[in-house]
Amino acid sequence: MNRNARCARQILLLNLLAICLCAGQAFQTTSAHAQEWSQTYGDGVINEGRSMQVTSDGGFILLGFTYAQDNFSADVLLIKTDEFGTEEWSQTYDDFINNNVYDNTDDSGYCVQETSDGGFIIAGTTSDEGDDSEDGALDILLLKTGPSGETEWTKVYGYPRNDAAWAVCQTSDGGFAIAGYTVTSPWDVEGHFKELYLIKTDGIGMEEWSQIFGTEDMTTVGFALEQTTDGGFIIGGRKGPGRKIQNNTSSDVYLIKTDASGAELWSQTYGGDYFDAGYSLQQTADGGFILSGFKSDSDSNYADHDIYLVKTDENGTEEWSQTFGDPDTREKGHSVQQTADGGYIIGGTQSYWPPSLGDGDMILIKTTEAGIEEWTQTFGSDEGYDDSGYAVRQTADGCYVLLGRTSEGEQSLVYLVKTCGETSATAELPARTKKLDHIIDLRGRKVEPTMDQILLFIYEDGSVEKRWMSDQ
Repeated sequence: MNRNARCARQILLLNLLAICLCAGQAFQTTSAHAQEWSQTYGDGVINEGRSMQVTSDGGFILLGFTYAQDNFSADVLLIKTDEFGTEEWSQTYDDFINNNVYDNTDDSGYCVQETSDGGFIIAGTTSDEGDDSEDGALDILLLKTGPSGETEWTKVYGYPRNDAAWAVCQTSDGGFAIAGYTVTSPWDVEGHFKELYLIKTDGIGMEEWSQIFGTEDMTTVGFALEQTTDGGFIIGGRKGPGRKIQNNTSSDVYLIKTDASGAELWSQTYGGDYFDAGYSLQQTADGGFILSGFKSDSDSNYADHDIYLVKTDENGTEEWSQTFGDPDTREKGHSVQQTADGGYIIGGTQSYWPPSLGDGDMILIKTTEAGIEEWTQTFGSDEGYDDSGYAVRQTADGCYVLLGRTSEGEQSLVYLVKTCGETSATAELPARTKKLDHIIDLRGRKVEPTMDQILLFIYEDGSVEKRWMSDQ
């Protein structure tokens, strides 16, 4: 086997064991850190990148969702690029009714992985707005494609009420595992309980078994999933009391280990007294686990969020933890990966709350094996653009690629940045001058900021920004 073939095989094998995070025009960075290139993608009005993998050919596969012009329903968006970020092809996936008119289905992709046959597996959500969209609109979507993004099969899973998938991985037997949440209790004015949901399928998406983890008085959600070296599964997410986990209640980072049949072996929680969450995990070279997410300093809606990094042993016992962030901004670590030197790279978002105080940026933090910060880098497009980072990967040349989105007003693009070097630098964040007046939902009702919906931010100067509020 020649060297190129060996490298391609090694990258593919690493991707099959990797965490599922489920993780065009160049912009000039304001930082001194060496930026190799940046690219944007998307033909719709709203385009967002949520998950990324390095592919066996050295390029990248990007997953997210897009809203086309005059279409209020989302489509799954899959983009394949070469090693320089140049788009090779892209595909969108959605349902249609007669005469090629869009139906009311929202389809979003949150995790992608290259499969052993060279194709791709996608996990996400599909929803059909009905009379009771709070209770039963959302289902789990699993989509298998060929090497060029052509659909091979799709499956939908879920109970009569809401279900969502945030992570997927191909398993050692050629099947797939999916993690997210399900709702088993009816909706009322206080919300409903979410329970962590783990599904195992065969190679064509037929369900083999499923497990639900939760209690009657707790909400649990799985955001990250990996098959472990013993054939079982490790799932990361969050756990907290009450029917709704919002910023003004408590929540902990949640880690649960199962055997190969999905039976719980142990679980652990980490964090402080307020709202904390885990978004990404990976089994480390020593058999333990690394998790990233965020940690809050109070129960206020305006609480400061810092990136939260937790290292555990193989039984989930905490070995150390670190937080990273500035007092004037909110930071979230959406993605973490162990690097070739044994340290860690964290990708995420640095933002202001409320958003009227300044523009958000993608953030990249490199640490040592003990979690000590080596350097931090922020990436922002032009002034007035709001940027978020969701997935990071180290490339074969020792550099890093960060995926997210860049937005201005009601429009956004998928944003991909490659950077190299070890210079410590932080870009200066430009301040916004306009002031937020109020927030409304799509029905025109004044609301407080809440997650998992599209809201309209109305400013005193009369301008309007459409924002997707996600709890990731």
